[in-house]
Amino acid sequence: MSAVFTDALPTHLGWVDWLRRELAPSHDRKVRTLILIGGTVLCVIISMTLQVPQLATSAYMVFFISKENKKVTTLVGVVGLIGLTIGIAASLLLYKFTYGHPELRIPSMAIVLFLGMYASRILVIGPLGFLVGFVIAVTQSIGELQPSPEQLVREILWIWVAVAYAVGLTVVLNRLFLPKPAGPPPRLPKPKSLLVPDAFTNPAHVRFALKVTLATMICYIIYSGVDWFGIHTAFITCTFIALESTGATLRKGILRTVGCIIGGLLALFSIIYLVPHMETIASLVVLVACVSALAAWVATGTERIAYAGLQIAFAFFYGLFQGYAPDTDLHNVRNRVVGILLGLIVTALVFHYVWPERAIDRLRDVLREVFRQLARLLIIPSPETPVKEGKPRAETLIAEISRELEQARREAELASFEIDASRPHGSGSLGSLETILSRAEHVSALAASLSSDSSWQEWQQLPSDAQQAESELRNVVARRVERATNGDSAEDADANLSSALARWTEKIQRLSLEGSRIAVVSQVAAEAQQLGPTGSQVLPK
Repeated sequence: MSAVFTDALPTHLGWVDWLRRELAPSHDRKVRTLILIGGTVLCVIISMTLQVPQLATSAYMVFFISKENKKVTTLVGVVGLIGLTIGIAASLLLYKFTYGHPELRIPSMAIVLFLGMYASRILVIGPLGFLVGFVIAVTQSIGELQPSPEQLVREILWIWVAVAYAVGLTVVLNRLFLPKPAGPPPRLPKPKSLLVPDAFTNPAHVRFALKVTLATMICYIIYSGVDWFGIHTAFITCTFIALESTGATLRKGILRTVGCIIGGLLALFSIIYLVPHMETIASLVVLVACVSALAAWVATGTERIAYAGLQIAFAFFYGLFQGYAPDTDLHNVRNRVVGILLGLIVTALVFHYVWPERAIDRLRDVLREVFRQLARLLIIPSPETPVKEGKPRAETLIAEISRELEQARREAELASFEIDASRPHGSGSLGSLETILSRAEHVSALAASLSSDSSWQEWQQLPSDAQQAESELRNVVARRVERATNGDSAEDADANLSSALARWTEKIQRLSLEGSRIAVVSQVAAEAQQLGPTGSQVLPK
């Protein structure tokens, strides 16, 4: 495995070191953990004192809403409350037509879920569309459990209360105690439209919504058909782990499974050995605080482990609490884990076989764009372009290449979770793409160093004929790099590079020129010989 991935994924020899790094303490992590502990403890006290149902949901909302800074947390909280309110109101309205009519309610669930998932892809504020569709679909799925319409309305309205007060509490705690970021927050461009540019032209959006709806409804039919509503977490799992690619979905599903197993075991241990000996709310608060601390510490880590922390909290709260008090029924813990495993299996199969959007394909596309940007960067500077024009253009390209490489690293990490990406041989295998990505990072670093201040000064001090020779060499290298994006063959590729390198070397030696820029140009030319149609590294089509 290349160096790119030693920092991204644990190997069979480095699990302990990987976990130690992912769980390393920091000041922000400690503060966020304390906020999450405080929020869950307050939810337990408030719900048990005021007898607010859905205590498990309230406690979990503290984890779900809390983000890395005050602004994001507040935004998520406001959007969440808006989506929740719209979803609850729409679901109650829909029940006027579907209550007592499963032949209408089940298709309406599928339609609403499809629209919510489709909106999550085409709207700039996609989470709002997702939340509205999810709330409506979930509340419609419990219609047959209530004996009367009045009881159903009460149950749904209590869900709004349980979620709303927990969201408000979480936002307040974060705004009071979460420290401000050290540096200025990045300025994001304001969207010109509520829709993404390819909202109605990219078929992947419709396919994604159909896949999620298919997986969710399969799970709903399974647990309804066998009359096992306790595993309804399969319904939730299908909607929450669905992401932009198969690799991302599988990674999130694995994190959800691991987190829920840990949380379920903690709930099981608590129900058997601790809850029977608890006589006051104080002892329960201590238990909740201890488990919340573990879950919060994981949840405040990087995206590689954070979701597992949320699921530790999810499984523990839903396994321990029923209504507004602790539960002693061990079946709940079993049912939650079984439901999650069912949802993961169904989602994995659907996303693997139905219109798969694989991370390894996205990795190839990103690498092609990286090489195209590198080709544009390598031709800067030129004798015909003034420094004041070339330098800003080079800085823009360097920033774009840096973002593309970061995206490529993420896609490569996600691709390792895909079955098809595990092929050990072939130019299209993940191992081959890892090597190409490593080489692209190296070429990018060399190209960026040619645009440093000292390198620009060396360029300006070169004689005009040396500048011309270097520019010709970099242009040939740029064409060679660009050909690496598609593997086009050209018989004169090596000859052109060799002759340009020979002319440049002869010019440098004749003028007795030295410097760091000359050494870097030599390295760039050497790297280019490993790329392109006749080199050892070609990006497959």
